[in-house]
Amino acid sequence: MTDAAAVELAAEDAMERMLASMAVLRAFDVPPHDALPDRVHAALIELRGRLDAAETLLQLAARERRQARRLARRLAEDADDIYDAELGRRSERAVTRQFESIQDRTVGARLKALEARRKARRAAAVADLVEEAEDALKSMFFGLRDIRKELLTTLDSFLPWLSSLES
Repeated sequence: MTDAAAVELAAEDAMERMLASMAVLRAFDVPPHDALPDRVHAALIELRGRLDAAETLLQLAARERRQARRLARRLAEDADDIYDAELGRRSERAVTRQFESIQDRTVGARLKALEARRKARRAAAVADLVEEAEDALKSMFFGLRDIRKELLTTLDSFLPWLSSLES
C-alpha cells in the first residue's frame, strides 16, 4: 500500500468514526410535548453534554479538513514544480530543441510529473471526502442545537403557567 493510499484510508476511517459518534449523539429521545418541566429540564441537561461532545467532533473534523487541504495543495505545488523543472530542463538542451517541438517538450514534462499529479489528485479527493463528512457533522450538530431550542421554548412556556399557580 502506498503512503497516499494509507493517508486516504486513515482519513476515511477517521471521518467514518466521527460520523458514527455523531449519529449516536444525534439519536436523542425528545420528551413528548406534554412532558412535565422536570423531564424537559433533564433532557436539556443531557442534551447539553451531547452538544459539547458534538462540538468537539466538529473541531476535530475541521482540523482534518484543514490538514487534508494543506496536503492536497502541497502535493499540487510539488507536481507543478516537477513539471516546470522538467520543461525547463528540456528547453535548455540545444541539440534536441532543433528536433523537438514545444508539444513534445510539454508531453515529456507532463509524463515526468504524472505520478506527482496523481498523488495530488488523490489528496484532493481525500480533502473533498473530509469536507463532505464535515458538512454532514455540521448538519447533525445543528439538528441537536435545534432540538435544544425547541426544549427551551417548551420549558419557557411552562414558566408563566407555573407562576400563575403560585398566586
